[in-house]
Amino acid sequence: MNDSIKDTLKTDFQKFMTYCLGTNGGFGFEEFGDYTTSVLNFYVGSSVLKISEKEAAAYYLCQLYNQGIQNVMSRSDMEELAHELAGDPTLEYAVLRPIFD
Repeated sequence: MNDSIKDTLKTDFQKFMTYCLGTNGGFGFEEFGDYTTSVLNFYVGSSVLKISEKEAAAYYLCQLYNQGIQNVMSRSDMEELAHELAGDPTLEYAVLRPIFD
């Protein structure tokens, strides 16, 4: 996964997080999971991200989320979560709307 993809992931993650904090008052685990599965599947479907990079991208998003929750997840927790999120085929376009506004 190159730096350009990481920058895109980070920028879109920050947009979504800001949206959640401004509208929902929080950015919990459920919102993170819904966003991550949808954005990864969207990026793969639109050829922004290779399928072989999907789990690494999920891990990167877990790292970003973990920073925001005071690093409470261990590396093994993030690896397991990234594996599960990368394997989820869910794509909810409504979830992604805030990153395109």
